[in-house]
Amino acid sequence: MKAIEFSAIGKAAIVQVSQPVPTAKQVLVAVKSAGICHSDIMAFNGQHPYRVPPVITGHEASGVIAAVGKGVTAFNVGDRVAIEPHEGCGQCEFCRKGHYNVCPDKKLIGVGAWIGVFAEYVVAGEAMCHKMPDGMSHETGAMIEPYCVGLHAARRAGIDGGDSVAVLGCGTIGMMTLISVMQVDPGKVFVTDLSATKRDLAAALGVGSAVDPTEKDPVKFVHGSTGGEGVDYVFVTAPNKTVLNQALRMCKRRGRVILIATIPGDTEITTAEIQMHERTILGSAMYDRKDYEIAIEQWRQNRLIAFEKLVSNRITIADAPVVISEMARGDRVEDIKNIIHFD
Repeated sequence: MKAIEFSAIGKAAIVQVSQPVPTAKQVLVAVKSAGICHSDIMAFNGQHPYRVPPVITGHEASGVIAAVGKGVTAFNVGDRVAIEPHEGCGQCEFCRKGHYNVCPDKKLIGVGAWIGVFAEYVVAGEAMCHKMPDGMSHETGAMIEPYCVGLHAARRAGIDGGDSVAVLGCGTIGMMTLISVMQVDPGKVFVTDLSATKRDLAAALGVGSAVDPTEKDPVKFVHGSTGGEGVDYVFVTAPNKTVLNQALRMCKRRGRVILIATIPGDTEITTAEIQMHERTILGSAMYDRKDYEIAIEQWRQNRLIAFEKLVSNRITIADAPVVISEMARGDRVEDIKNIIHFD
């Protein structure tokens, strides 16, 4: 089968590799659509902690089941599925409580020897697959994965209708977080991003205030727009130390900062900003089965139509090495989501 291999740092090419064989509780999925994630670009650049070349990576995908292991009972050949690309050990405290997303022995598609979705076929555990409703496109099925990152964060935060929100960073995860937040009919919503294109897109999704942090101090702007109070919830989706400190300072007393981005290196924060005002910092890591179930139900209710606005380019597997290289060079900074279609 064809696959996109990162053979070394900064090198991507189409290769021929053996088609994987599912174990008893796995299925073989013919990949139909796959999204290119920022973590894939980090892997290409040799900056990812565990997606390390040589590797066939990729984890945002949907497809059609081509074969099932002898122990699989929930799926049949021909079923269309969105893939949830991780699985816990099933034995630890976190897995037993349903929090397998933070299992210390969790395994992920596209890491090490587990061939990722930048290939014509991928194996996945039965529990990692979610049936796609009739009418859901494979492109949408692939975008469920990054959407669930934002949805999980919104659920972790506990946002309610009328609450004020800021989303710092309007890349893919920022946009998906924003779409998730808009599901609960929030009050004032602010976003920040350097890109005018992304700020305009956020405005098209219903945001009232999209701020360029190079032109306006976002903390002062938010306080000036909220009577000096700040916002109830701040989502950090940009991997930047400055942004984290901005989040703390624009957060309302007793508000919550939700950290989605992985910020590299040591990060200094003023602890008094947390303690004196009883602010809470929450981490949000990936998603779980409940997030996929909610997302698919939201799609059924026609509440995820904004996905189409986020697709920057639709490409073939043959195009992908060039596009990945361009993304790694910073030539596609305005892109939100690039989707590889395999048919």
